[in-house]
Amino acid sequence: MVAMAKPIKPILRGTTYHIKKRVPPRSSSIEDRVEMWVSLNTESLTEATAKAQGVCDTMVSAWEAKLAGDTKDAQARFKTARDLAKSRGFRFLPIDRVAALPADQLLERIEAVGRTRAGRPDRFDMEAILGGAARPKITVSAALDLFWTLAEERTWGKSKDQDLEEWPQEDNQELHRLDQGYST
Repeated sequence: MVAMAKPIKPILRGTTYHIKKRVPPRSSSIEDRVEMWVSLNTESLTEATAKAQGVCDTMVSAWEAKLAGDTKDAQARFKTARDLAKSRGFRFLPIDRVAALPADQLLERIEAVGRTRAGRPDRFDMEAILGGAARPKITVSAALDLFWTLAEERTWGKSKDQDLEEWPQEDNQELHRLDQGYST
């Protein structure tokens, strides 16, 4: 039997409803707060109750995206930035395109960047929302892997002598050298 999650209960602070969410221990490496308060931007309990779960889900998605991007792998960091921007309600744009946005749209992005407990802008949010994540350069082996994925149907029904699946495995060392900039 699967336990049902407790519904998120909005909390009235002043005249506006908020939610309080404890930061999961797993996310402590990317979030220095122990708990987070998020405004639901409404004075109506009915509206706040309707919004609460979606806001909570967005927070969890952002933590998951940040955890996935807490890596040196450029491809993973870039994907994380795209996913995090989407979870915040923005389309990922490179920094030069963000800088060229109209002032109101640029300000909206700047205001959406979260802050750490120390008051500094969150680096994951900056990479995602302000376009600071660099688009990774594609390597020869990554391009070849992508080709084999896209061209898989072309190898269906081939005999063992015609099977192109063996070729990529034979030349991995040469491709690695090419990726690293060495000549073979």
